[in-house]
Amino acid sequence: MSVRKLIDARSSVRHYDPAYKIEETILEGLIEGASKSPNGNNIQATRYLVIDDPQVKESLLPIAYNQQQVVEASAIIVVLGDYTAFEKENIINIQEQGFQKGYFNTDIREFLASAAIDYYTNKTEEDLKLELIRDASLASMSLLLLASEAGLDTITMSGYDSNQLRKVLKIPDRYLDVMLIAIGKGVKQGHRTVRHAVHKIIFKNSINR
Repeated sequence: MSVRKLIDARSSVRHYDPAYKIEETILEGLIEGASKSPNGNNIQATRYLVIDDPQVKESLLPIAYNQQQVVEASAIIVVLGDYTAFEKENIINIQEQGFQKGYFNTDIREFLASAAIDYYTNKTEEDLKLELIRDASLASMSLLLLASEAGLDTITMSGYDSNQLRKVLKIPDRYLDVMLIAIGKGVKQGHRTVRHAVHKIIFKNSINR
């Protein structure tokens, strides 16, 4: 199925078969594919905490305001951004790996590493948070489409108590929780939604309304 058809056909599913299990290799494959999404300076800051233990999912139910997909879906993926990805050591290491694979020469390796380090040096905490959210969101969209292609259903979730989530799952401060993704086999199709006509969302050369 084409990407366009996947996007047109996809809907947010809230009702899942609780007996359906996703093979670990399939889920890993989806995440591996999502990891190839665009990300700032290729620092690769997005991480994925997969929750498939029934007891752990049950503990998340009140944290996610009793949304049943938390316990019914095969897994809940906590999409995280890793602040340590901005550190000099990580940036240099990634560019060195690219050099060792022959993707570019030493001049480009040094340029890419230096440019990225300089870019993040004077960023505020809020700036870095925005960088993590951008990258994690791009990866999450890729994950949704790859899941659809594999015949799985998903829904993204921002409706949860972040502080409680971090406490229950013991998420270290180095990670920013960006969103939850429920994934599994739906038993009820998500309802269709209305989208703005394209002429209402496009501006050309200037914002005129």
